[in-house]
Amino acid sequence: MNEDERKILALRFALVALLFFALAGIEGILMRLRILNQLTAFFDERHYYSMMTAHPFVGIYGWAYMAVMGAFYFLVPYVMKRDIYSKRAAYASFWLMIIGIAIIWTTTFVTHYAPLYTLYWPIPIAIELAGWHPAAIFSFGIGVTLVLAAVLVFFFNMFATIFLPVRVELNGGERLGAGYVFKELMLTAFNLDKLWAKVKGIPHYTARVFNYPVFVVAVFRGCVDTTLNAFVIGGVGLLLASFGLYHLISGDSPGFALIDPLVYKNVFWWGLDLIADGNVLIFTAGTWYLVVPLLLNRRLYGEPVVRAVILADLVVSLFVWNHHMLADTPQPLALQIQGQLFTWGELITMGLTIFAVLATIWHARPVKYSAPLKFILASMTGYAIGGLAGIIQANYAANRYFHNTQWVIGIHGHIQLIVGLSLTIFAAIYALFPLLTGKTLSERLADAHLLLMAVGGVVMGLAMGMAGTLGMLRRTLYPMGLGVYKPYMIVAVAGALMMATGFVVFLINVIRTVGLSTLIKLFLPQR
Repeated sequence: MNEDERKILALRFALVALLFFALAGIEGILMRLRILNQLTAFFDERHYYSMMTAHPFVGIYGWAYMAVMGAFYFLVPYVMKRDIYSKRAAYASFWLMIIGIAIIWTTTFVTHYAPLYTLYWPIPIAIELAGWHPAAIFSFGIGVTLVLAAVLVFFFNMFATIFLPVRVELNGGERLGAGYVFKELMLTAFNLDKLWAKVKGIPHYTARVFNYPVFVVAVFRGCVDTTLNAFVIGGVGLLLASFGLYHLISGDSPGFALIDPLVYKNVFWWGLDLIADGNVLIFTAGTWYLVVPLLLNRRLYGEPVVRAVILADLVVSLFVWNHHMLADTPQPLALQIQGQLFTWGELITMGLTIFAVLATIWHARPVKYSAPLKFILASMTGYAIGGLAGIIQANYAANRYFHNTQWVIGIHGHIQLIVGLSLTIFAAIYALFPLLTGKTLSERLADAHLLLMAVGGVVMGLAMGMAGTLGMLRRTLYPMGLGVYKPYMIVAVAGALMMATGFVVFLINVIRTVGLSTLIKLFLPQR
């Protein structure tokens, strides 16, 4: 696959991701209005909860994962000056993701299957209790499995691109392959190359054959987390599909007691939380590490320390899932304490990441604040707000109050995912657009997009969070009226509409720059 083909591939991923982002946004606005007891004739409670089930899959996998996959399929070969390992695998991940998301969305829309994104056992297969048809359980499970299969294919392609094509001929005639590359990457990641040179008794500069950019180290690190996540959540999809198929064939209910609910929930959250560390935090950090130095033509500040922080966070991420279990009384106290401690560790690693990027900008003064740089700075604000809310939730006592309220999904969840992660993705889009298309998007429209998106996201998240401090539950409708929560929900809708307006401004910017026909032609056979 040549560079032009990789550009087209990246643009296809980006456009599909933007469509999923629009769909997730429409769903979010509809749910905001439904909480206000509007649109009751349009969809009932069952439709609302089924929409809530599909919403995070569309937003996280359809938007964030597709955008990241498209960006990295271009950037990793671009930075490493080599081709993608497999063109077929790249397009397989593209279509598997689209088909999987389409099955999940269609299943929830048509059947109103609604176990919510948590999929707590045995709720997803409680056929008699919830009234869901076993075919819906089977279909949903297949959709989840295909989505995570796409993720695994993508990460295989990333690992293979980094490791497998490399062959180096040394003076002594030794040929170095994937094993040596892996060792060098780990030494680079942990910043142990200088120590290795001392042990070998050789000068540091002769000890290294490869010098991996910190961006590639971050991609490698994020792929480790999200590969583990894919096996866990994909396993959940296979489990659901198996139970649904069993009921379809036998007509009997599957045995709920085959799986311990507490063990299942721990494994589920261990896998699910790796999304936050791999995709949300580390891929975000890697994007900052690449885009900011490129924009400023300056090396990342404290790069050796950053390399160590990236891999240190891997250890933290493997033990942090218990902060989701602080309100579960059956959970052992020792694990609940562990959840608090390791969550504070994430605050340190993410804080060091933000410091390194800000220090890079500071030492590059005077700085021209282009659209990508503005979006990155705004995304840091989103992570600062959402991250600090997460630290508050990780306190055992505070978690008892906040856990099942709008605080968790508002200030922590949506501000991090929209203002933090999504603005980082848009920063990458603005930075890559000239490379991929040869044209530059309007800075004035980009400023309007940023203002509407960032302010709208913060307004919506804070309004939801403030309602949560008063006790408003998440994943809950109030058909008898919102009472004291209503003003906050009205403000949340206003914030959501601001974000929608910002996204429309972005679309206008893209279409007026390259033309709608150009975007359509991307999906036609290329000569």
